[in-house]
Amino acid sequence: MNSAWSTEFTRIFLLIASALIIGFSSGYWLFPIVAHFLLYIVWIMVQLRSFERWIRNGAHSKSAPDTSGIWTLIVQHIHRVQQKNNDRKQKLASLAKRYQTMMKALPDATVVLNENLEIQWANQAAAEILGVVVSQDSDQANDDFLHHESIRDFLKSYYVEPKLEISSPIDPHKTLLLNKVQYGDNQTLLIARDISQRIAVQKMRKDFIANASHELRTPLTVVAGYLEILQSDEDLPASASKIVNSANQQATRMDRILDDLLVLSKLEEKGFSKDNGELVDVPLLINRMVTDLKKTTAKNRHDIRLTIDKGLKIKVVEREFFSLCQNLLSNAIKYSDTGSIIELCWNLSEDGLACLKVSDNGEGIAAEHVKRLTERFYRINVSRSHKVGGTGLGLSIVKHIMENYGGHLDIQSELGVGSTFKACFPVYRVFPKK
Repeated sequence: MNSAWSTEFTRIFLLIASALIIGFSSGYWLFPIVAHFLLYIVWIMVQLRSFERWIRNGAHSKSAPDTSGIWTLIVQHIHRVQQKNNDRKQKLASLAKRYQTMMKALPDATVVLNENLEIQWANQAAAEILGVVVSQDSDQANDDFLHHESIRDFLKSYYVEPKLEISSPIDPHKTLLLNKVQYGDNQTLLIARDISQRIAVQKMRKDFIANASHELRTPLTVVAGYLEILQSDEDLPASASKIVNSANQQATRMDRILDDLLVLSKLEEKGFSKDNGELVDVPLLINRMVTDLKKTTAKNRHDIRLTIDKGLKIKVVEREFFSLCQNLLSNAIKYSDTGSIIELCWNLSEDGLACLKVSDNGEGIAAEHVKRLTERFYRINVSRSHKVGGTGLGLSIVKHIMENYGGHLDIQSELGVGSTFKACFPVYRVFPKK
């Protein structure tokens, strides 16, 4: 930079010196000064014209004007900026190419749609899973799968869950899990995954549980019958009476486990539905349940305090909601001391959800166990669970009921303080509408 400016200043100095020498030798000062500066301006204009023509033709480095001084420095700056831009373009092009290669290699079908639900891009898996084929010669794509009502409604609606399980539009024997992501200017990224194998395994597990439960029911009934006969035998030795009573208790517990397993199997098979159920008078149901529960737990009485919105009803299956309430309240009774306070609340939350909250001041649950409480047969204290007669399936049933209704179960607990179980149902199930 210093060399270029030195050259330019030297040129101006020589020009002024030449004008002064000619003016001094001839005695005419004005003419040589004007002539020299006009010459410099003409030279500048010639350089500007060459520079403008070079810029207009693309400013290629090979055709740069042959100049010197400050003009050479300007050309170098432009060439340097061009080189950086070219390097940046090459990096971006390479990155875009790698990104497209990666997206094409994804095992899940990936489709990009614009605001009019027109296909902009799709990978190879989209052709195999959804039947989407993007033409290489045009922007047209086979969008037959978008004509399915359930898929189109799923993509158009902003208020439904971002996931949807449907049968494949090109193979009804396959099940797909659709995910959508909104981004950019109302664009949608649709991802479809083939979950047929997972569904088949789940169905196999459900069938096994249901069949095993049914098959175990008959021999268990026979065993329980014989145990009852032995219990009623007045000649039964005292030494054997304790064994028979213990066996009968275990048979009764196993019968309850089978009942709960069948309930879980039916809930899993039923799955999520937005429209299932009927309008249930929840306040009346809760009062009836608490009254019955107090009668059956007279020897282990608790102080059950109710806070109920008497006008709040929801659309559910009454039998399932009763099971949910009973499981939450029974757990609070089983795992809190005699005479302790249990609070049951039924009201609207601030965001309009209908929530059932059961709180106790029992022994509480450690934080590491809270996330696993809804797993089947998960127990924190096995001996305590056997003592109170739990099956280990109650909270799993509650979780599945809430999932089927589009709600959620929130568990808050602290050791030595107590626990709070809060089941909230979505707004569209709440009546009357606020």
